[in-house]
Amino acid sequence: DGKWEVWVGRNNKENDELTHRAAHKNDLWLHAQGVSGSHVVLRTGGHPERVPAQVLEKAAALAALNSKARNSQFVPVIHTEKRYVRKPRKAPAGTAVCLRDQSLFVEPGVMAGVEPA
Repeated sequence: DGKWEVWVGRNNKENDELTHRAAHKNDLWLHAQGVSGSHVVLRTGGHPERVPAQVLEKAAALAALNSKARNSQFVPVIHTEKRYVRKPRKAPAGTAVCLRDQSLFVEPGVMAGVEPA
């Protein structure tokens, strides 16, 4: 509906900047589970509870597409509010540890209705 904004990191440095500096604490953070890949941030305007499941699935599909599991049929993608994502001390750029995460299985790809900026 043109109301939601999704940011996707393209490399470790961008993932670090996106997750630990640019994202608001109430934005949703997504990442393909168990494989390396892009950090994806779904902007929520401070209201993560208002994000429709369909929008979350589209953002998760982008996280799956931008991961090492992009050729799999279904990819588990974890998501949580950004406030539950931490960078371990002295960890390299792009490293993140999350708490209170939930998973969903999606097909990697760009779903209908997703427009690049």
